[in-house]
Amino acid sequence: MRRKWIVFSIAVLSLFGLSAGPAAASGRDFAPPGCFGERYGILFGQGVSVSCFPGTGYGYRVLAHCTSGSAFWFVAGLPVPYGFGPAVAECSGDLLVPARLVAYQVDEI
Repeated sequence: MRRKWIVFSIAVLSLFGLSAGPAAASGRDFAPPGCFGERYGILFGQGVSVSCFPGTGYGYRVLAHCTSGSAFWFVAGLPVPYGFGPAVAECSGDLLVPARLVAYQVDEI
């Protein structure tokens, strides 16, 4: 009986460890130097808005890493010249399976 309780407690602790892993891994909410990113919620999904100071190229765009259930995809925002509005990318899902923004990256163009 004692062995069953030990196995059960290890199983419960491992479930807590697996559920805490993705939350810790999704802590990549920082933009590169000179850029400021902000997450926001939309209907059945999430989005990100990034503004950058002038850099070496023409402009920048944001690339969102999205997930919904077991699906994983990328959403590329439109290119934005330096000095004009933020670059935006949104992860859109469905009613029963909303999309989630896992991480994002900023590409200079």
